[in-house]
Amino acid sequence: MKTITAAEAKNAFGKFLDMAQREPVLVTKMGRPVGAFFSIADLEAVAWGERALAAERDGYVGVEASEALIAGLLNAAD
Repeated sequence: MKTITAAEAKNAFGKFLDMAQREPVLVTKMGRPVGAFFSIADLEAVAWGERALAAERDGYVGVEASEALIAGLLNAAD
């Protein structure tokens, strides 16, 4: 994770945005962390990961397991 100061983020905002597209950026002020900047792609990946974990907790199965279950049910009916 890159680290830049709040002043650097303010004075070179375009560069700051470009940096965040490559990796998260930690923003510091007076030497202490005050924020972090992530790209939209990073946030979407986290959101989809959270949804997948929630689905797994709720008992949903993946595509391959679903296909196998359906095939098994269809074969049992024959």
